[in-house]
Amino acid sequence: MKSTLILTSCLALLAGCAATTDSYCDIASPILFDTQRTVEWLARNDLGLLTDVIVHNEQVSGLCGKRSGL
Repeated sequence: MKSTLILTSCLALLAGCAATTDSYCDIASPILFDTQRTVEWLARNDLGLLTDVIVHNEQVSGLCGKRSGL
């Protein structure tokens, strides 16, 4: 009885585990804007955010080979 309980507990703990590759590229994707108008608005009103998005997209492209389409 005790061994069955231990086995069941171990299986329950392992059931929540998922295999991962620990690769940034598995979860990273470029950040895209809907229109050129959005980019223009950010350039006027939040240049820091626009810069951060561009840096992110360049990192994803360089590390993972994913293109931003811009």
